[in-house]
Amino acid sequence: MAANRAFSKFQYGKESTRGTAVAATKMLLAQIKGIPVDRKPKFIEDALGVRARSARSAIYQYLVEDTLTIPDLYTQCLPLFFSCGLKGNVSASEQTPSQTDYKWTFLPNMTSDNSPDTITLEMGDDTQAFEIEYAMFRRLKFAGDIPQDAGAAPITLEADYFGRQVTPTTFTAALSIPTATTLSAKAARLTKDATWANRGNTEVANILRGFELELLTGTHNKHMGSSNKYFNSHGESYIEVMLTLTLEGISAADTLFDDFQAGNAYAFGLEIDGPQIGSGTNHNLSLYVWGQPEMVRPLDAESQGNNLHQVLIHGLYGTTGAQIFEALVTTTVNAI
Repeated sequence: MAANRAFSKFQYGKESTRGTAVAATKMLLAQIKGIPVDRKPKFIEDALGVRARSARSAIYQYLVEDTLTIPDLYTQCLPLFFSCGLKGNVSASEQTPSQTDYKWTFLPNMTSDNSPDTITLEMGDDTQAFEIEYAMFRRLKFAGDIPQDAGAAPITLEADYFGRQVTPTTFTAALSIPTATTLSAKAARLTKDATWANRGNTEVANILRGFELELLTGTHNKHMGSSNKYFNSHGESYIEVMLTLTLEGISAADTLFDDFQAGNAYAFGLEIDGPQIGSGTNHNLSLYVWGQPEMVRPLDAESQGNNLHQVLIHGLYGTTGAQIFEALVTTTVNAI
């Protein structure tokens, strides 16, 4: 059978033992892209006495580094990315009995390990599938804009990941296309509170035009000497967050300029609701960061004659709240 674009797909399974490949359990609705390269031969230049530089090569190590893109973000995939980047072993809690409205809380431990989960990622087409074990996410970037012509307002997710190696395999068969509840940037609300304990309590209304939140999870691969060419284990380093906001240039935006000049820090939040789950709570993604304005640029752009502010919030460790970031997800799945 010919290599058919229509049959390209991504699947994954949570690993019981990190680095030991497992069969996939779910499909992932990501954007089709090429299979990543996991090794690079070095062509060694020697004094050969002939008109050629190399007669030998060597492959010293393996490592997969690539990006998955979800062009139209849906809630059911979100626990995967936070579990395999920010904090593992999180148990979802049903909010309303028998309504499958499961809430996931990803609040990282700032002084100890967060033990992120790992997955085996399958990708390919009807000709050949490939798998990557020990996959984890080192960077997540959420972005959304609200068009003024009532056009599409998707939220996109770029997820940088690493894994051990690319191995030809066979797709795990008979996985169903997942239910996907799409989130809209138009539903995003901005919050700003003076304390971490009160995060999400105070909405800054009628101001948000667009946003971009970039989270560096600190998760990274660690290569040590061994009998294998792939990495041995992973580590956890600094968690870093940057939040960029495009705001209507109203007085609340000018207040942020005052905060910038004064060096004031707040708990900023993006709360994005989806439809109701049965008779329970709504699908939701909420992202909170304790941070200080690093840059506020009034009159940065205009839209239909309205001036817009550009704001950059630099994530900080809040000594009172003892935190920098939190992600909350409510959706219909209780396992990655």
